Order: sequence, then C-alpha cells, then structure tokens
Amino acid sequence: MGTRALAELYIILQLLLGPPMDVLVDREHGLPAWYDPGPHPQAMAAWEGLREAAEADGLRIAIYSGYRSYAYQARLWAREMSKNPATAESYSGRPGHSEHQLGTAFDVAWPGLHVYMADPRNERLFAWLAKNAHRYGFVLSYPLKATESWPYDNRWMPVHTEYIYEPWHIRFVGHELAMEIHAAGYLDPWSPVLPQNFYHPWPPQLHLLEESR
Repeated sequence: MGTRALAELYIILQLLLGPPMDVLVDREHGLPAWYDPGPHPQAMAAWEGLREAAEADGLRIAIYSGYRSYAYQARLWAREMSKNPATAESYSGRPGHSEHQLGTAFDVAWPGLHVYMADPRNERLFAWLAKNAHRYGFVLSYPLKATESWPYDNRWMPVHTEYIYEPWHIRFVGHELAMEIHAAGYLDPWSPVLPQNFYHPWPPQLHLLEESR
C-alpha cells in the first residue's frame, strides 16, 4: 500500500472515530456537514457532575442550548443574519463552524432565564462557572477579554476572541486539558491566552496527502 493510500486510510479512520476533544472549531477550521454525532456521552456525564456540584452550592443550572447539527446551525445562522446582518458574526457561527456541532459544548443558564438576561441569578451562576468549570473538564470558550482602547472589552464587540463574551458557553475538553488551560490564566481579562490556543485542526494529517503526491 502506497504512502498516499495509507494517508487516506488514516484520515478515513479519523473521520469515522470523530474529532478528538482538543479539535479546533473556529471561522477557519470547520466540521463536515455529514458529521452528526449527537450529544457526546462523556460530555453529558461530566455535565451531570457539574450540575450536581452547582446545585450543592445553592445554584440552579440548565442547558439552554446543547448539541446542534450542521443543518440546525444553518437555520440558526440564516435567522440571525436576516435579523442582524451587521453584527451576527460577532455572536453566531456559520454552519460547520460552531462548537455546538461537536456535541461537547453547551449554553447554560439559570432555569427559565435566557442566557443573555442580566439577572442576579445568572450572574451568580456564571461567576461560579468561571471559578469551577475546569474541575469538571469544562472551559469557557469565549472568556472576558479587555483592551486599553475602545470598546475596552468584548462584551459587545469581539476583542481577541472570535465572538463576544459568552460566560454561558462551556465546552467539555476533558479534565486534564481543562486544568491546563485554566492554569495558563485564560480567564485573566488582560491575558492573550485563549482555549483555542490549545486546540488543533481536525484532521491535522491532511498535509500527508499533498506530501504523498
């Protein structure tokens, strides 16, 4: 079997197994339309642990938006673009470029509240997530980041992050990686460190096809 055939077989196996926990999903690196895994079992188990811990600390938490298929994200994107064409890209991902398609990302809020709602209950919950999410294998994908010039932070416009500050958007990356990202200080508003710095495109071996030609 030639080098190219081996490279193709390797890539096919990766596609069948699904992306690793540290796969990079952003505006430049996407997921194929056919990738439709549903909620990730390991992420759901970790979510239950996080939920129970939050409730033990007197908080309530619910999944506002979990797994989204490529098709669902396409409809969501079209809706947001029709409503806010000038700003939609600051808070919504194109189909194939949303972490929600991985099945490991969740938008969470106090039950009955919208994630955007500036309610004391949400604020308490989001503060708890920032302090504790990594203990259960989660990171905040789009943390608060500051700048010395206008707009001063990414609450309304992206600053260092692809999207605006989303204290409700958590992603399961596994306990070890979550602890590493947290230790790197990604939650410091003045630090350039982001969770995406620790991720890798999927599959990273695509260059083998070019090299084998």
